[in-house]
Amino acid sequence: MKKTDSKIKKPIRVIFVVIVVAAIVLMYCIGPMAYVFAETRNGVDISANGAAAYIDESNSFAWDYNGDAQLDPDGLTMMLTCLIASENLDHEEEVTVSGKAINEAEGASWLKDGEVTTVDALVHLAIMGCDCTAARMLALLTSESEEDFVQLMNEKAIEIGCTKSEFHNATGHLNAGNLSTAKDICLIAEAAMDNELVRDALTAGSYQLPATNANEARTLTASNLFLAGGTAKNAAGADVEVKAYGSALAGMVCETAARRTVGFTLIKVNELQVYSAVLDDEPVKEYGDTSRMAAATATMVQPYKAIEKGTPFEKKAKVKNGAISKVSGEAGSDGYVNLLEGASASLILVEPEFSEEITAPIKKGDVIGKAVIYLADVPVSSVDIVATSEVKEGWIFSRIGIPNSVALIIMIVLAVIIIAFTALSIVIRKNKAKSRAIREARIKEIALKQLEQEKSARERDWPYR
Repeated sequence: MKKTDSKIKKPIRVIFVVIVVAAIVLMYCIGPMAYVFAETRNGVDISANGAAAYIDESNSFAWDYNGDAQLDPDGLTMMLTCLIASENLDHEEEVTVSGKAINEAEGASWLKDGEVTTVDALVHLAIMGCDCTAARMLALLTSESEEDFVQLMNEKAIEIGCTKSEFHNATGHLNAGNLSTAKDICLIAEAAMDNELVRDALTAGSYQLPATNANEARTLTASNLFLAGGTAKNAAGADVEVKAYGSALAGMVCETAARRTVGFTLIKVNELQVYSAVLDDEPVKEYGDTSRMAAATATMVQPYKAIEKGTPFEKKAKVKNGAISKVSGEAGSDGYVNLLEGASASLILVEPEFSEEITAPIKKGDVIGKAVIYLADVPVSSVDIVATSEVKEGWIFSRIGIPNSVALIIMIVLAVIIIAFTALSIVIRKNKAKSRAIREARIKEIALKQLEQEKSARERDWPYR
């Protein structure tokens, strides 16, 4: 009996151990360590609750996880604030910081009430330092109130194509109810990069704040450590060294009041510009998430040869002051476009665009234009168009657009006309001379007859004298 009881208890113990292990694993998977044990999110191991990778070249999203989920964009809101302000204000204008722009509950600011600074400095402070006072000051300089400015923000968001974003303040702090998505943040960042001043702030590793009436000169460093490297605190409060990411072109990172991070990074991947956005991420982990997103994006695109070197173009380039008025061109190099996996090559179109100021002389191989490669009607890259033959400087007629060949025909025609006119003139003159001689001979003949008649009359002593 004892042996039988032992045999029964053994499988029960095994089952019990299996249940306990399964319970432990389940707790980890649904707890704070879920990112370690859970499956990757859409194929990428990230901890952010919203993320997206957007390819600027093709205006398309290569990858996302909860990319359309409305989350708190926090300080990334200031990208939109700076974009609108930069479009409406003089960058070098000196401004005085108003107490209305300062809210100490939002955290420390580099600015003081009454400090005289510039719009340029405010934009760099907002982007690189996530400075709420700078952002709100830009809003108050642009509109009569922050409420009025918020209306501009929501209108601009719609214009950009952010259909799931809504804004209630200019800074994104203090849980104002601002909502956006990882995809919308990518679109806002793309629009911000088209603005010269905001682009300068997003791409700078450091920026020298000039001395003011309230502060000495100071140096700002990029909020996104991928640009210049630096130290950041993780969720446990420990310092973590973040190295500069070699292919990072621009970015912004802010930390929320709840010790979560939001960020955007523009990274060059396989000659593509990829906008990566993360929302509701863990401090420091946004950098690892971003690099893994970039690596994943690199595997999702494939280079496609849209045009081969030496491909001729039917259309020709117009030439000024040349022996000929047009010159043929061909692709100076191979032209590639990156297609997302599964995309059709039928979306690709190559169109030649020749320079307007092409003046002779031209050597074979000189660049005379660009072959623009379009992907779904969007220009994504280009290659040089080079001349297939030389063009010598034309005669004086080329100054008015007449090539040598046409000028030669014109001169031949003119010469024929002149010769014909000269010959005709000679014939006419000869005919006139002949007619004149005939008339003169006739007159002479009549005169002689008259003289003979008079002479004959005198000899006969005609009474009619």
